[in-house]
Amino acid sequence: MSKKVLNLIVTSILLITLTGCSNPPSAPATPAPTPVATTNQTTVYMIKLDDNGATTGSVQVGCGDSAIPVAATASYQFIPTDPVASINAAMLTLLNTTATQYQPQSLMNSLAGQTMTIQSVDQSGTQYTVHLNGSFSFGGTCDMPRVKAQVEETIKKAALPGNTFIIDWNGGGQTAWNKAFSLKD
Repeated sequence: MSKKVLNLIVTSILLITLTGCSNPPSAPATPAPTPVATTNQTTVYMIKLDDNGATTGSVQVGCGDSAIPVAATASYQFIPTDPVASINAAMLTLLNTTATQYQPQSLMNSLAGQTMTIQSVDQSGTQYTVHLNGSFSFGGTCDMPRVKAQVEETIKKAALPGNTFIIDWNGGGQTAWNKAFSLKD
């Protein structure tokens, strides 16, 4: 065998060996997933008597009162950009507030003493159905719009802008919710 052929064979073997042993091409780096921010801060609504909607950010309620947004702490972490999680956190926080006076703002909790639970929240596109069960015992006609406003404003805030909601009351839908606050039978 000629020296030239032998050099060619040795060079070929070296090239094959070096190529086969080289590191495989590296895959493009996968960015680390963005952590999802969680919080346990939510907003619930309480009642300020005789405010007539004068407080900034409030909603006027029947009998000359206002529903006032109040920062509150939920008992668990949730994703604030997820309306289902946000509604659940806000409503559980609202319904678990049992004191009639909400301090330090000297606000009233019209839901204190009411029997109400949140069963679930369903999503269909940008509409959310909040399933609530319970019963009411109103101290007078002014309690009706107070209770209604506390629940509806809390849900509206938690549902996030651009979303709508309905309340399914005791399985009777929005009609049953509205009827619960009607003076007519």
